[in-house]
Parts: sequence; C-alpha cells; structure tokens
Amino acid sequence: MGIEASYRRVTPEEFEKLHNDAAYASVYFGDDLETDEEIYAYFEALSSSDRYLDLDKHWRSLHFLFTGDFPFDSTNKGDTLLHKVFIGGTTTPWEATYGMVRYLTMSEVHDMAEALNYISEDDFKSRLDKLLGSHESRIYMEPHFLNLFAHIIKFFNKAAQEGDVVLLSFD
Repeated sequence: MGIEASYRRVTPEEFEKLHNDAAYASVYFGDDLETDEEIYAYFEALSSSDRYLDLDKHWRSLHFLFTGDFPFDSTNKGDTLLHKVFIGGTTTPWEATYGMVRYLTMSEVHDMAEALNYISEDDFKSRLDKLLGSHESRIYMEPHFLNLFAHIIKFFNKAAQEGDVVLLSFD
C-alpha cells in the first residue's frame, strides 16, 4: 500500500457550492456511499471522466521526473510551480484519507500549466533514465510514466483553458 494522489477539475461555481453546501460536498466526495456496488460505480464514473486524474502511487516518482527532486527531501525547497503541482495548494475543509483535500486556484492552475508545457519529453525521458536506470521494471514502467506525463500536461492545460480550480487529494 501507499499514498495515492488524484486531481479533480471543478468550475469556480462548483467550488463555491462545495464550500457553501455541506450535503452537496458529502455527496460529491462519496461520503454517503455504503455498498461495494455504490463505491465501485462512483469510482468507475470518476475514472472515466476527463475532469479526474489518478496518479496512483506514482506521484512521488512523477514529482521527481518533473522537478528533479523527491518530495519531502531535505534539499527540496518545494517552492517552484512544478513542486506545487504535486504538493501545493491551499487546505480545504474536506477530509482525504491523508490530510485534507487541497485546491489550486484558477491563477495557480494557469501558471502551473505554463510551467508544465516547458518540460520537453526529452528532458522527461532523461530524468526517467535516472529514475529507472537499467532496472527490470523499466520495460513496463517507462511507457506508463510517459503516458502519465502526457495526461498531467493535458489535464492542467484543459483546466487552465476552462478556468477550473483543481482539487488535490491524497488517499
């Protein structure tokens, strides 16, 4: 097991409604789900939405691949936009499994999308070489990380384009 990270894009109006309506927020975050079938259907719907991105347990490796640093490393200052893509945002009142759901403002999302667009695939692959080296898992992990690389950039670009707030959750 490990800590998984996921993002959700919400409109500013939806974000405001989440803040103002506790019942709506409870349903939105699936707090009212009781049966395995309900939970399964909820996560299936999330997974198929372009407004949701699950990084699974790979977020720490992705943090390294995007920033060159591991999160929470003593030498990591964590103050760049790329660091904040993974461990930034402002705390909300909604609980996640680990801590509280965090949000990135429309302005932060726009700035992060711009910063992500400056990362070339070659630079990403170079960092991937450092991370995976000649490890046996490379054969299946490299395509997975390249896929996540493309999905993160697409997700943040779409969020910036549509003026969305992004919620970040660790579960």
